[in-house]
Amino acid sequence: MSPREFDDSKGPQKSKAGKSEQKYITKEHTIAPDEALSAIALHYYGHATPPYYNLIFEANKDVIGESANDTRPGMVIKIPVLPDNMKD
Repeated sequence: MSPREFDDSKGPQKSKAGKSEQKYITKEHTIAPDEALSAIALHYYGHATPPYYNLIFEANKDVIGESANDTRPGMVIKIPVLPDNMKD
């Protein structure tokens, strides 16, 4: 396992409140120059459409900010597990 990957074999982790974290993270990704969230979604999920890149955006608003267009090279973002209802 590379240093930027997390072990997702144990399933969703429990928070202190006991609820499953909805945006369980499997990997981290460093944004390259001219790389859009849609390209990242295509790489990890096989789809570049809004539901997929918005999943990444919503999990990373604390890093990216309020606009998906505000990504910059070198940002390290989290790649959430694809929910079952979005899997092919």
